[in-house]
This record gives sequence, C-alpha cells and structure tokens, in this order.
Amino acid sequence: MATTRKRMAAATLKPSGIRQTAFRIPVVAGNLGVPEPRMDYNFSKVLADRDDIPRGSGEAVVSALTCNHAAITRMVRAATRMNGLASRPADVTATYVIGKGMVPVCRDEKLMKLYRRWAKRVGADELGDMRFVQELAWREFFNIGEAFAYIRGRKPDEMERLSLPVGFQIQILQAEMVPTTLPFVTGQDVRGGQVYNSRGECTHYYIYKKHPGDRSDLTATTAQEVVKVSANLILHVMRQLEPGAVRGESALARALVKIHDLERYLGADLLRKTLSANIAYWLELPDLSEEEKERLADVFYDPTTGKYVNSEGEEVEPPASHSVVAPKDGTVAALPPGAKTVTTAPAESGNSFSPFVRQVGLHIALACNIPYEFLFLDAAGIQDRIYRGLAQQFERQVEMWRADFSAMFLTPIWNTFVRTAVASGAWSPPSETVLDDWLDVEWLGQPMPNLYRAQEVASWKTEVEEGWATDSDIIRRQGDDPERVRRERLSELIANVKDGLIPPPAHWTDAMLKVHLQWTDGEVVSYRALTRATSASEQRL
Repeated sequence: MATTRKRMAAATLKPSGIRQTAFRIPVVAGNLGVPEPRMDYNFSKVLADRDDIPRGSGEAVVSALTCNHAAITRMVRAATRMNGLASRPADVTATYVIGKGMVPVCRDEKLMKLYRRWAKRVGADELGDMRFVQELAWREFFNIGEAFAYIRGRKPDEMERLSLPVGFQIQILQAEMVPTTLPFVTGQDVRGGQVYNSRGECTHYYIYKKHPGDRSDLTATTAQEVVKVSANLILHVMRQLEPGAVRGESALARALVKIHDLERYLGADLLRKTLSANIAYWLELPDLSEEEKERLADVFYDPTTGKYVNSEGEEVEPPASHSVVAPKDGTVAALPPGAKTVTTAPAESGNSFSPFVRQVGLHIALACNIPYEFLFLDAAGIQDRIYRGLAQQFERQVEMWRADFSAMFLTPIWNTFVRTAVASGAWSPPSETVLDDWLDVEWLGQPMPNLYRAQEVASWKTEVEEGWATDSDIIRRQGDDPERVRRERLSELIANVKDGLIPPPAHWTDAMLKVHLQWTDGEVVSYRALTRATSASEQRL
C-alpha cells in the first residue's frame, strides 16, 4: 500500500485531468546522456568483422579537396592528353553546351552591335573570340572541376591597338594558377588560395605570376611568387558537389581508375593481336648424339683471342648455330637434317572483350552523366523512340549545365561589359530605362539536333494550335530570341514589299503603310484606289 501511495503521489493531474509523468533519458555507460542508435542504423556492429567494405573518414570536403586537388588535377591532365576515352566527355559536352557559342538576349540593337564587336576580341591572349573563350572555360570547368577567369582592364592606348570597343578582356587561368595551400600566409582566413572575411565571403585570390610547372624559362624567379587579386576581378566557375567546398571537383574523378584499367586492358589486347599477326616459327632440332654432346662440351670461348679452343688449348671450330631465314615469295626454306618448324600464336581475347569494354564505357558515361549512346556514338540496337527519350534526358542535363555556366561565367561578364560601356560613354541606356534594366540577361544556346525534323516541326505546330505553347516558346527552344525573329521577319517583309516582290499585307492600315513604307498620303490614296479596282474586277470575273 505504501508503494502504491508513493506512485500515486508522484503523478500530478492538470486541471484538464491529463496525467503527466517525467521523461527519462536512458543513460549509456561510457557515453553519458546519449541514447544508443537504433538497431536498423547501427552499421558499426553489423560491419564489425567486414574489412572489405570501405568506410568514410568523415573529413570535411573543403580539406579533402584541398589536400588531394593537385593529385587529381595531374591525373586528369595526363588522362585527357593521352587517352581518347578521357578527353571524349569534354568534347561531347562542349559541342552540346557551347556549340557555336551562347549569346545574350538583349533588345537594344546598338548595345548588341557593340557587344558583337567586343566579343570578337574578348580573349586576353588574343587567340579567339567569345565562343573560343566559352569553350576554353567550359573544358577547364568540366575536366578539372573549376576554371578561373581574370577580368583584365585595358588602357586607352591598348584599346586603340587592339581595336577594342570596351576596355577589358577575359583571360582563362588554369586551376594550378591558384595554389591550394599557402603555408607562408598567416593572420588571414585562407582556404584553397582564397581569402575570406568574417562573414565567410571571398574577398581576394592568391594567384601565381607564372604557372608553377612552367620550365620554359629556367632563369625565371617568379615561378613560385603569388599576387593578391581582388575577387571583383576573378570569376570562379566550379563544380560544388557538396556544400562548403571551395575548390571544384573534376567530372572525371569517379571514372579515372576505370579509364586507367581500360587503357591497360586495351594495351594488353593490342599486344596479343600484334603477336598473333606476327606469327613466329620455332625451329625444332633433333637430339644430339653422345659423341656430339661430348665434342660440344669441350668447346670454350677465349675472350683474349676471340677464338674457340678445347680443353687442351687447341683452336677448334665454333659450335654450329641452326636458324631459318624467312623465305621470300616463291622460295623454299632449307632445314637442317631432322629439323622441323613449329608455329606458335597467342590465344585470342575471347567473347568477353567487347562486353568488358562496354561495361567500362557505361561506367564512364554514368560518372560524367552523359548517355552512353551520345558519349561513344554507339546506337546499335537502339530504336528511334528510345533514342528520342535518351535525347530528351540529355537535353535536360545540357540545360542544367547551361544554367550553371551562365550564372557563374557569362552573366558576370555581361554585367561587367554593360557597366564598362556606360562608364566609358560607349553606350548609354535608352530613355525611360535605367542601368539595372540591362543587366542579368538570359543566354541562349544551340538547340539539340532533331532525329526527324518534319515530325518535330509538326509537333510544334500542334502545340501552338492547341494552346499548349506559344510561338515564342518554340523559338526559344531553337536557341533564338523571339524579338529578334520578329524584327527580322518584319524587315524582310518590308524589303520585299518595297522591291515589288509581294503586295503589302491586306491587314495593313494607312498608318502602317506610312510608317513601314514611308509612303505619302497621295501614294496611300493611289494604292487604295488600285486595290479597290482590282477587287472589283475579280468579283466580276
């Protein structure tokens, strides 16, 4: 009874009559106050005796990439230069993502004309136009995982020498130009060659004056010297696969080992094929007699005289060497008495070679997020509908790549171009607009190639007729600006009317005739009279 009363006293009743009891946290020996993990997530006990399963180190991505970034970069450089399988993903993605070059969507013709002039000379190394700079940055971004673009300002005399309408150019820097470790820099928050302030914002970059691996100038003293550059002049395009990463990760990182293994396998099979093609003939001689063996055992070579002698020092004939010279066409080889030839050839690869190569190719394609059929141009056994589904999936991936590349690389360059053009007086915003109205434009790339062009166009017409899409939507899918298409169509229509190739559209009003064709009132009246006379004669017929 006493125990029961104590339990009843320990429980309290709220005014609502609901009982409350104290919540107790189980105490685990050795880990005070921390409950044990759920049994279905307690992998440490399940895998206690499994040494073959890799376990993560728990290291932060910023330190893991910083420590291994240089090694991964060297491996990727070697693979992409010497191995076609490693260089193929960057070639394919550059073709689909960049193509002829992504272009900005801007409705001001004067600004676009200025941009096209500047884009032809945008490369700081004077090697290419904007399309070339885009491809160079993309290949560095895809292969290494990051690319650095240096916005280099140009003085008026340099602009005149380069015929540069806007005073800056873009220089693409390799990832090795930004050091991953700077042990001599103290008193700053430096991670991966980048300086961060107290708010976690990157303010400066440390950049080598010359490539640290450049051996072209042996007397250079600046190979390991770095300069501190403001982050406002550096564009860092990187693949941040995990939050917190400050350096990029190569798209080939997950496939480097497989690429190396496949290269070894292909080299071994190539050697086997080479030996099979160069068939070797072995000469099989009969066994020597006892007298011949004894005579041959008593022959020694004297290096001082360069002659063969016996055990008594007498000069003897050198031992005979039997070999067969490859016969020419139409001849017969002579063999020693009792000899015969034996042909040898290595075994073939077997039926497992092609499936192995395909499986490694699939691994590379999955690691780079590229369909196998697009990566290796192997569409054997693929129906057109399945191919279309793969193309649509890859098109979404290309759109994602374009969005990321535009946000990190193209849009900042455009904004710098517009601000510099306004500051130098090369362009000014039209009336009733401000500078911000012309920043952060959209970028368009080439459309994905169509498998059946007629079917694609018919489906677009159906979408527009049913109200599922607009003409502008279809034009954007083709990688073009709807406003530009409308202006071009109108200008061509006006030119054809002025040249007398076609009559003015029937829906054009008198005001439209005056605006588009610059007709006077008398010309408009004469045209309307001629139109009414023509219509009346057609009705009588």
